[in-house]
Amino acid sequence: MNRKNIKTGKNWAPHKNSRVCSMHFVDGAPSTSFPNPTLNLGKVSYTEDAQIQAPSKEYSPKTSGSDPGTDVETILAHEDHTYTKTGEFNCQSNCNCDCIARLSNKIIQLENTLKMLAIKSDESFCSGISLADMMDNTICANADNKKYFTDRFLSDDRSVKLNTGLPNKGTFNKLLQSGPARKLSIRAEFLMVLMKLRLGLTNEFLASIFSISASSCSTILTTWIKFLSVQLRGLVIWPDKNLIRTMLPASLAEKYPSLRCILDCSETFTDKPRDLKLQAATWSDYKKHNTLKYLVGIAPNSHISFMSKAWGGRTTDRQIIQQSGFLDLVDPHDLIIADRGFPIQEDLLFKMANLVIPPPSSGLEQMYSQNVAQTKKVANVRIHVERAINRLKWFHILSSTLPVTMAHLFDDILIICAALCNLLPPLIV
Repeated sequence: MNRKNIKTGKNWAPHKNSRVCSMHFVDGAPSTSFPNPTLNLGKVSYTEDAQIQAPSKEYSPKTSGSDPGTDVETILAHEDHTYTKTGEFNCQSNCNCDCIARLSNKIIQLENTLKMLAIKSDESFCSGISLADMMDNTICANADNKKYFTDRFLSDDRSVKLNTGLPNKGTFNKLLQSGPARKLSIRAEFLMVLMKLRLGLTNEFLASIFSISASSCSTILTTWIKFLSVQLRGLVIWPDKNLIRTMLPASLAEKYPSLRCILDCSETFTDKPRDLKLQAATWSDYKKHNTLKYLVGIAPNSHISFMSKAWGGRTTDRQIIQQSGFLDLVDPHDLIIADRGFPIQEDLLFKMANLVIPPPSSGLEQMYSQNVAQTKKVANVRIHVERAINRLKWFHILSSTLPVTMAHLFDDILIICAALCNLLPPLIV
């Protein structure tokens, strides 16, 4: 290379610390196709302003003595390129040399890459979203940031009813106004609890959906179920007698004008307990399974007005009536309709109330015509409590097998499900 050393005036000679700038190679470095430097070798014509000028006398680069590559010779050898200088050593603004073109293309590629990364970042992560903003925007699922796709389950009224059992999104948002302070967002926790009740999903499956541990899911469910039971208990009320008469459906007003309540019992399967006494207490001869039994009472308009605590499947209907506190709510001259499995005439007589049940059929080859008519008349009314129980078991946690680990929450679950059913339109118009 025919080049003078600026300091000594002698021809420059390479040594072990000498390097050739990548701008002199076609591929940016020695390659099989272009092993030798062929670009920017000083053979192109430059304008006077763009020619290489020697550094001023005031410029005195520092040396580090023993540090290779930082001695004066090496620094000066690296500083004779116009494209590495600043100020008066830069190319002109309208320069069209190869290195400028390559740098421009590289800048365009980097800008496009940044744009693509920004788009992917917007699609993948959402941060700093308030509760109001989350109502109509998809929350991004990310295990680290604890964001979830809750809106896919709350996209419209039909999805809300299918996944949570609530009639519409408005009811969901109203019930969401308050809640216990937990690790996750209130909206995500509330949705998870309602999905547990409505769909009967296991804790492990819910934990995988919401990207949390099974233990955290169990803690959240326990807290919310206790909380909702207290908050929603006021939706399961025993109406005043005068109020019932004002809302008595026309189909029942003629047949039973003093009707106060329609009763029936239902059962939910549970896992077999290890304790032998609990196995015996929960065994149901009717269902041939270990069950939890509870009493359901509905008002004449089909709203659930009474929900007892859960009892073992071995408990009789009369025992539940006597020990659940139902008789304390009965007023004189009330009419109670039940199945023939409720022999509670004597109990109601002490309250000066009346009981209507279908006529007995056991031991008879054929029922009398008047008994058939009476049975049909009572059945036409009792069907409404069956419909109410069917609506109650629309929450799959009541129609599936309950784990033993959730037995201590079952009374609260009954109250919550009954309260949510009362938010739906009445079955009898």
